[in-house]
Amino acid sequence: MIRLTTTTKVMAAGLMMSLGWVVLAACDCNEDDYDESFSWVECDGNQPVLMNFIFGEISFFAEPFFNPDDWDCSHPASPHYKNSEAAAPSNSGSSGPGGSARQPHAAGSPGGVYLPHHLRVLPFTPSVPPSGTPPKCDSSYPDILQTVHTNALVTRISTCPFQLKTTIPVVTRPLQVVVTPDGSTALVTSFDNAVNFIDLSTNKVTYTLMTDPSVNPNGIAVTSDGSRAYVTSFNPGNPVVLVIDLSSRSVIATISGLSMSYPQGATLTPDGSQLWITSPLDGETDVVDTLTNTLVTRLNIGASTDVAFNSNGTRAYVTTDAVTPGQVVVVDTGTYKILSTYTVGQGPADIAMSYGDKFLVVNNDFDGSVSVIDLVKNIVITKTVGANPSGIAFVH
Repeated sequence: MIRLTTTTKVMAAGLMMSLGWVVLAACDCNEDDYDESFSWVECDGNQPVLMNFIFGEISFFAEPFFNPDDWDCSHPASPHYKNSEAAAPSNSGSSGPGGSARQPHAAGSPGGVYLPHHLRVLPFTPSVPPSGTPPKCDSSYPDILQTVHTNALVTRISTCPFQLKTTIPVVTRPLQVVVTPDGSTALVTSFDNAVNFIDLSTNKVTYTLMTDPSVNPNGIAVTSDGSRAYVTSFNPGNPVVLVIDLSSRSVIATISGLSMSYPQGATLTPDGSQLWITSPLDGETDVVDTLTNTLVTRLNIGASTDVAFNSNGTRAYVTTDAVTPGQVVVVDTGTYKILSTYTVGQGPADIAMSYGDKFLVVNNDFDGSVSVIDLVKNIVITKTVGANPSGIAFVH
């Protein structure tokens, strides 16, 4: 499921910067538990139903490989193979019923030999209301954090019902927001020389890290272990990246020597070994080694805005506004060679990879559209949604 919200790109001190938002997941889920959450088997009235959920649309999934007789909905461990002794669904992260490896059908079954790879039993059974029935809202639905650049605020919004929960004052001209892996703290960059630490249990700023006046914090990325944060400075006089120790809430290193004058976006590779830095106003995209805090290479991708990686980090997908309409540039992270490009809408701003590495979603700020890149079929579908979409998160 994708939550989209609308922000605008603003001018601050004559410089273009993108605002940020993030989704707070209420459940303790792990992205690695399944390939993608688009399809699942559900027991409805003791009958198995293959469902499809894709970009906000729920429907029955009628494929020739699905044979209802192969599924048993008569006991708590359902759904799994009929007469199977498999355990109940687990969080092991492997394919197939019960969280175990994919198993063949019984001999003589009219179904296919295996369930296709894109199906995975989830660690819970999604609640799908009948068509036209509004969902029952409760605390299990995630919240959204969004910066309000002009009012020095971070807003916390519930998604069901969709309403404002609270506003949190921060230092003026906030830009990006990210949540630590343990879900306890939100970090917010403010252009006016600050990084704000918000306790999400109280919705209050517990600490404000003031930077040097020559540093204008913009993009931010947090390591998977929650130990460090990397913050870009959108300042041509001091285009650096700050390395912040989150336990002491202090700057422990400054990365300089970038090829760009306006570093903006910051994205870590899945293993945390590299930081990819984008800039909408420069002609290159920088790659930094996080072990040595030095520049590794400069990619010939100008006017870049965001980066997404596949799950094993072998491919990088970089959005760029250097051409019209915009593009997503595919890079081999081992050789740094450009492999291909995808044409999307105008002014691509944000990009996110689905859990199964099969779909990329791109927000196109200038023409108010969203592009979905099917990496399996190698096609792009772009649809106008209105306004200026900005911010993407897959909610599970």
